Amino acid sequence: MRSPIVTALVQPLNLFMLAAAIVAGLISAWWMFPLGLFLWLIMVIVVARDPALRLNVDKDRRDTLAKRFQDYFSRIERSQVSVFNSLSNAPSPVRRAMQPVQDELETLVDRTYAFCQRMTNLDNYRMVAESQRNLDQDLKRVEEALSRTQDPIIRKEYEESKKSLEARLGDRLSLIRQLDRVEAQLLGMANEMDRTVAEVLRLQAVGGKEAERQASHLVRRLRQEQSELARFEQEALRQQPRR
Repeated sequence: MRSPIVTALVQPLNLFMLAAAIVAGLISAWWMFPLGLFLWLIMVIVVARDPALRLNVDKDRRDTLAKRFQDYFSRIERSQVSVFNSLSNAPSPVRRAMQPVQDELETLVDRTYAFCQRMTNLDNYRMVAESQRNLDQDLKRVEEALSRTQDPIIRKEYEESKKSLEARLGDRLSLIRQLDRVEAQLLGMANEMDRTVAEVLRLQAVGGKEAERQASHLVRRLRQEQSELARFEQEALRQQPRR
């Protein structure tokens, strides 16, 4: 999808304003061109900074994640959209009070997507590695060969192969557990986002001042989610599989 600035530039009304400024400057008076250009620039900036447009652009820019992560991330992303849509119809004082919540949600969703992308690469590596080699069968063949071989030199080579295969199997199991933990982490975040949506809906009914007071609790919760995600990501990325 086009960026917000490109979308604003090619919007029909903005194009018409630019054309009108040029025509007015050529036909009527030269000073009408810079004036029209100034108005056109303001219109472009207003459209480019439209929060709904930015939200849709961010969604469309995101590539599909691994199936095991996509469902959870879609729930998280839908929660962000639900909060945005509900606050779009809220009174101005409530919208202003809840703006920090929307900002933290945007940051959390972006960071979650970046993390899911890295984990998708790891899951793709796992699937490719498993499709290319069956380590369990390789280990079984090596163990059978060891049981038949008496030559000490050949046995030593087979024993080294066995150790290598066992290490790779251990890495594979560790990777599988790590990806399972990622799923569990995303499930917890999706549930937390559902709670956030419910809290935002509730706060819309309490008025601007009370919403502002209680919004700080939501902001702290969302920042805590970001901190937990960062810690989990650092731990996950330290456990890299052997290639």
